[in-house]
Amino acid sequence: MIIKTTTPTMESADAYNAEVSANATRFAASLFLGRGKFANAEADTREAIDAAAAQLSADNPNATAKPVIVAFDATGNQTVVSGKPHKAPKAAKAPKAPKAEKAPKAPKAAKAPKAPKAEKAPKAPKADKPAGGKRAEILASAEAGTLPAKPDFSAATHARFRKKLDEIIALVDAGDIKALKAYPINPISSSPKAMDRYRNLAVTALEAQRKAAKAEAK
Repeated sequence: MIIKTTTPTMESADAYNAEVSANATRFAASLFLGRGKFANAEADTREAIDAAAAQLSADNPNATAKPVIVAFDATGNQTVVSGKPHKAPKAAKAPKAPKAEKAPKAPKAAKAPKAPKAEKAPKAPKADKPAGGKRAEILASAEAGTLPAKPDFSAATHARFRKKLDEIIALVDAGDIKALKAYPINPISSSPKAMDRYRNLAVTALEAQRKAAKAEAK
């Protein structure tokens, strides 16, 4: 059997497909079942391949696509005559180019240091309050030459200072101004403070007495 071979016209795609289909010598059916899987069938006539394609669909009810039927002429030219060929999976999208890193923000200018607060002028020391009332009278009496009264150390809190007080009284009675001034007293509590006041007033009175005596001697 001599098969006549012709070259399909290339005037248009439709003309090419119609000529290959009209001169087809065999047919093939392919059903897409899943990734990389197909069910195939072949036949010599269009009627036979349509029946084979229907059987492929019946044998594979889970297939969502319809079988694709392709016609071939004697020289191997082909065209799809039924159904749509399975589309190749889309190529993976190229990864997006990484976003350009934002330029780092310029550091904030350092705040100027606050001017130091002006130092407050020191308060003027308070003037000593003038002795008033009874104290003024006692001081006036001492300045007039009258010896002060001896402190009363009869209370138990003064017990350990009585000996010192007796020593100060003895110096007052002896009129020893130099020894009185040199006598050590640390006025940190009530008893030493009382002795210190007595000693100072006594010195003032003794000095006044000496001054008066010298004035009379002239």
